[in-house]
Amino acid sequence: MLSGARLYYQPQVSADGTSLVGVECLLRSVDAQGAVSGPQTILGTIENDAQADAVDWWIIRQACSDGLRWPKLSISINVGARQFQAPGFAGDLLALIGEIGNAPRQIELELLESGIIENFESAIATMDVLRRSGISIALDDFGTGYSSLAYLQRLPIDKLKLDKSLIDGTGELKPAAIVQAVTALSRALGLKVVAEGVETPAQQQFLRVAGCHLLQGYLFSPAVPAERIDAFVRDGWPAGR
Repeated sequence: MLSGARLYYQPQVSADGTSLVGVECLLRSVDAQGAVSGPQTILGTIENDAQADAVDWWIIRQACSDGLRWPKLSISINVGARQFQAPGFAGDLLALIGEIGNAPRQIELELLESGIIENFESAIATMDVLRRSGISIALDDFGTGYSSLAYLQRLPIDKLKLDKSLIDGTGELKPAAIVQAVTALSRALGLKVVAEGVETPAQQQFLRVAGCHLLQGYLFSPAVPAERIDAFVRDGWPAGR
């Protein structure tokens, strides 16, 4: 099921673009000829929850293991709503991190905003345990679903990630106003704000002025193999690009 699976990593940088702060891990499929494709080749083989769990835990283990190479960078890992509601998830994750040797504060879990949380009490309890250990929680793809404000209000999160669909429209009045308002609200709640899908210097300038803390997107780097992150860390950012 995981044949050809690899993790790629997309840099997250400071708003001025001068500092590499963290990376988000992204599942990729690499065939025998070295051609890289998105995760659907692998995810399309999943037939049940047990297989999904196996893939999720493989991703978490690999990301944490790679993260040992970059102790000063945060490692962001996508985790579904189902895992946050699963009994024992927090304990199993903390045990794995302890086994591998990461500092918990290096690990950030990203909850997809489009994921459906049916049991808020269970999810909140899990997040509280993880946050007390030092792990941070981010709400990913903010602006793509219907539960954004409810999740923002109810969940104990540390960071909000603005979806690329919002960033793409920042050259127009209404989308720009939404990004500014959400950023101001998030900062008022004590949350860090990450903008995804940044592709142009004009977007970077707007997001920096709007108050986003971190930026991520092709303007800085696509998702790359772990060896490229090694080079960024070794040679310095952005000189290592």
